[in-house]
Amino acid sequence: MLKSIKGNSFTFLSLFLMAMGFSFVLGCKSEPSSKKQQKAFYVDKNGDLRDKRDKVVKKSGEYKLEDGFYVDNNGEKINRRIDDTKEKINDMVDNTKEGVKNTIDKSKEGIKNSFNNMFNTRVKGEAYTLSDVAFKDDSHRLTGYSKPEIMALIESLKEHPEGRIQVQVYTADGKNKMECKELARLRAEVVKDMIVTLGGNKDQISSKGIGLTAKDAEKSVADKVEIVVEQ
Repeated sequence: MLKSIKGNSFTFLSLFLMAMGFSFVLGCKSEPSSKKQQKAFYVDKNGDLRDKRDKVVKKSGEYKLEDGFYVDNNGEKINRRIDDTKEKINDMVDNTKEGVKNTIDKSKEGIKNSFNNMFNTRVKGEAYTLSDVAFKDDSHRLTGYSKPEIMALIESLKEHPEGRIQVQVYTADGKNKMECKELARLRAEVVKDMIVTLGGNKDQISSKGIGLTAKDAEKSVADKVEIVVEQ
């Protein structure tokens, strides 16, 4: 099942989608086939290697044909123009992903402030969606979460010992509503245990599996994991 991307920040989501979009279209850094590479160049009457725009890429004596590829005197494959473009965009994707990571890490205090506001106002039922909690399909095995986000929650709970939260999980991964509810219950317990393992007070945390409901179908399809104020 395709998973919806979770997140509270439109900026983070936009950057992440941009990075993933470039990766999907361009793929990983790939080597050109020898046929494609040879078609991208030609040797003129002087023995110079030129590209399709008639630009000299390598002068005579500065290249050779080796294993079907044009290579320079160091044995490095001579890139086509499109391969150079791919390299640049792949570098941009890598930098964007790192930028998203750094932005999320630096925003820990902002996340903590969100939890502090929730516990200060103590509006019962107010919810915060954990952005990066992920499970294996059709399983309650945890495959990912944002540690800065969880640590911000734990720190806020420690500063508000009177606060009580409930971990609520939605999912549409089961074959029917009953299976969805049971799977959601198990996942909610896993998230609760993870928070406790990282330092949260178990007496402040409960868990509940919502599963799949018509009212919250969108949350179920998106496998939402929410922190809900109980007290």
